[in-house]
Amino acid sequence: MPTTIVRCPELDEPHRRRIAKELTFFWRRAGVTPAHVITRFEPPGSVYSGPFPLELPYAFVSCVVAQDRDDEFKAGYAEQLRRSFAALVPAERVFVSFFPTDPRDHYVPEARASAEEGTAR
Repeated sequence: MPTTIVRCPELDEPHRRRIAKELTFFWRRAGVTPAHVITRFEPPGSVYSGPFPLELPYAFVSCVVAQDRDDEFKAGYAEQLRRSFAALVPAERVFVSFFPTDPRDHYVPEARASAEEGTAR
């Protein structure tokens, strides 16, 4: 279940929805069911570069992706993120990090219910 966590100054609902929609389309083209794509927006708090406050606008994006996603895929997703923020944040101020994970380590509600049903006797 690919998860994108965005930390940036407050975005209004239309901007959050547009960004989430564009990212979902990217994942759908990569073969992921849209209902499995998670995009979460969080306020960033204060951000400093050394002792200096980072000037607005900026976005810090953390992406949890399957460990088999290659560098080309991650570079393409980072580019998609920068395009999605283009109207709000300059590309050079969108900071993207990837955290590879084993998809088997993600437990979603329907998987838990299925597991519980399978063990109930």
